[in-house]
Amino acid sequence: MIVMAAALAGMLGSVLFLSVLLTLTALQYDFMRGIGWHPLADPAGAWPSGLALGPYGGLQDATFVVSGLLLALFSVGLSIGTTDERNSPLGPALLFMAGIAMSLMAFETDPIYRVGPRSLHGLIHDAAFVLFILALLAALFSLWRGYRKRLQWRGHARYTLATGMLAVLLLFLPGVAYYLFILTLLAWIFVTATRLWPPPTNSPRRRSYD
Repeated sequence: MIVMAAALAGMLGSVLFLSVLLTLTALQYDFMRGIGWHPLADPAGAWPSGLALGPYGGLQDATFVVSGLLLALFSVGLSIGTTDERNSPLGPALLFMAGIAMSLMAFETDPIYRVGPRSLHGLIHDAAFVLFILALLAALFSLWRGYRKRLQWRGHARYTLATGMLAVLLLFLPGVAYYLFILTLLAWIFVTATRLWPPPTNSPRRRSYD
């Protein structure tokens, strides 16, 4: 039951986060442009964190918390469903860390145009964002090493490695590559969650990996 709940959490969390981003971006487009968001030239400058500063910002804060907790739950199910005494729990642990960091991003960012020094909540937000990115990317490469050692997971191992490499590349590219970076990570979470649904019943090692 825990594995099933975790798989559902992974699927729902990724869909929820993307849906809220798209909805709030449409509702708060003028506001975002007003605070310095450049959707094509420099989207990462104020998006998606700046959505929390708008008139519907509370929804973005709540989404950070809920999506982060769902990601953490997904990592727990991934560990239970795929880790045994021979396997390293590092990948799921890093994914759990990414989920907690995502929840901490509910501490609102500082506006691009501000008077005075950075706020404490803005610093926490930025630190949480960096931790989220580093932990999630590290989790991808750690999980890839385990997936490739199991026949039934080798196809997903290639997808996981490709996701990690593509995400690193997109992270350092300018402009709209930032949107693709986020979409690539959310897609991996959703697809990997489907691998746990339904959980194995006949063979306890069917979805295990090292």
